Amino acid sequence: MKYGRGFSFKGRRLLAPVLLMLSLAATVGAPAHAEGRSVTLDGRAPPYAIWHRLVMPGQDIALGVPAGQSAMVDGDAVGDIWTAPEKPGHHRLEVEDATGRTVQTVSLFVLKPRRAINERGYLEGYRIGRYPRNPPKGFIRLGPEDMNIPISPSFTIGQFICKQQPGRYPKFLLVTEANIHRLEVLLAALRREGVTEARSFVIMSGFRTPFYNAAIGSARLSRHLYGDASDIYVDVDPRDGVMDDLNRDGRITKADADFLYDFAVRRFAERPDVPAGGLGSYGANAVHGPFVHSDGRGGKARWGR
Repeated sequence: MKYGRGFSFKGRRLLAPVLLMLSLAATVGAPAHAEGRSVTLDGRAPPYAIWHRLVMPGQDIALGVPAGQSAMVDGDAVGDIWTAPEKPGHHRLEVEDATGRTVQTVSLFVLKPRRAINERGYLEGYRIGRYPRNPPKGFIRLGPEDMNIPISPSFTIGQFICKQQPGRYPKFLLVTEANIHRLEVLLAALRREGVTEARSFVIMSGFRTPFYNAAIGSARLSRHLYGDASDIYVDVDPRDGVMDDLNRDGRITKADADFLYDFAVRRFAERPDVPAGGLGSYGANAVHGPFVHSDGRGGKARWGR
């Protein structure tokens, strides 16, 4: 397969995980709840029937459960307040209607506090490094059994892990709701308009520790450090570890990343609920194929196009 100017990826396989996408087919496209009928967490309704929330140990979450529905965390009924346990880990909030049908699930991640990072920059043997500015309060802690925890209709938490210390657990990372919401909106629009049948994006790079981010020479204050950015591509036709021919010109080049970039610009502009953020288009090099960067930084940024 050629990538313009004689560049070829034939026989190569990239490091980005693709197998995680196969288990997501049943939940893709799950609709957001109708206004006024969704559970709320601290006054905010999740945008999708499958969602996530990050909380610190001991933090209270105020639950607003619509009349006729009931909420459970890890199978136990809860009232108006859920208090996160002191031990970091994952908990599952489920909301059922009067018939017993599950209408909402939220993966609740109790974070490992930042203060647990030792003087060498390690957290339980996982190298975090030092944040140049605005260090987060804590990190999601994952064991090998946690990789497929859903955080939205089309994505699992394991897709966003940092590409360091392979096979070493626990791993630590972050994701932001703005980042994931942008990805869901973009993927749904691509599917709705017949551009692709992909059930998820390949997340070439999600969260990065400061250590890893510095090692690859990325921007000092990259949004990846906060779980607020994703480098993505579509890979289903064929599934071969590189971007699909989205613009249908018979080649895989930066033009396919540009197509995805332009598509994202248009669709995000149509959706006032989509958090403002960055978009960048990148071509292939000796390590990876074309891809698009998306982040939820809160302000508009564009490059590479």
